[in-house]
Amino acid sequence: MKESSGDKERWSKFCPKCGKKTDELFDSLCRACFTKGIRLIDAETLAIPIRVNVCEICGGYFKGKGAGKERTSIEEVVTDAIRKDIRERYGHECNVRVEVLGGNELKDTENRMIVPLRVKAEIKGVEIEERGETAVSLKRGTCERCSRITGGYYAGIVQIRADDRIPADEELTMAEEIAYSRLGDADFISKETKLKEGLDIYVSSMECGRRISRQIVKKLGGGFSESRKLYGKKDGRNVYRVSFSVRLPAFTEGEKVEIGDKVFSVVKVRKEKGIACVDVATGERTFLKKKETNKARRHSRIL
Repeated sequence: MKESSGDKERWSKFCPKCGKKTDELFDSLCRACFTKGIRLIDAETLAIPIRVNVCEICGGYFKGKGAGKERTSIEEVVTDAIRKDIRERYGHECNVRVEVLGGNELKDTENRMIVPLRVKAEIKGVEIEERGETAVSLKRGTCERCSRITGGYYAGIVQIRADDRIPADEELTMAEEIAYSRLGDADFISKETKLKEGLDIYVSSMECGRRISRQIVKKLGGGFSESRKLYGKKDGRNVYRVSFSVRLPAFTEGEKVEIGDKVFSVVKVRKEKGIACVDVATGERTFLKKKETNKARRHSRIL
């Protein structure tokens, strides 16, 4: 229809649904009629119900087949599902933002979680916001990590020893603290065995054992080596268990060592180089190279 206003003319459009006159149509409808038919949060339209695996031991959430495939969160699962659903229904070019709101709570049964959320989407140039909630089905079980822990699984042993001596309790405590501080999300320590000659720490992977060994050596000195032993086969591939032999330095800071008729107080142990020390009789500072420390022995007599 053409309207006149003085010398000015403009074309007006009509919404075929409500008859409202407008200059903008969206899919041949006015803004109000276009947005009225859009549901951003509609569990009934989801082609695949939102499901997530939850571990009964650690409480972690996982997606994919089985409880241990990939760690995730309720927020991530809901966000991905809602975003995918909206784009399937209204076009993959839609800009969708999903915010999971606080106060998630279990309703009806322990296997169903009701998640409140706010969704904003731009559909064909129109920004729409909606608040609502959706349900998430929970499948309970035990994740792979917890299953391995309870089964005593390990792929490597970090064996902490010292050259020509028994490690001090303080050193073993520090090594233990270092080991736990270097664990990643998927890593675990299945058990520890205290021996008269040191400490064995059973770890979940070769990478984890190697990382822990490097950090212990970095903090306490010494060195480490590793050796593999064939354990079995899985899916046609050899499975190995690895032993990491961590050797702490022969001497520790603060103790006294003897070379010949001289007694030295150890000030600093330098990895693979030797020890900085002080001659107890003269107070003179000196440095004993690695080959010299091989001749040294722990001081036993009272000065």
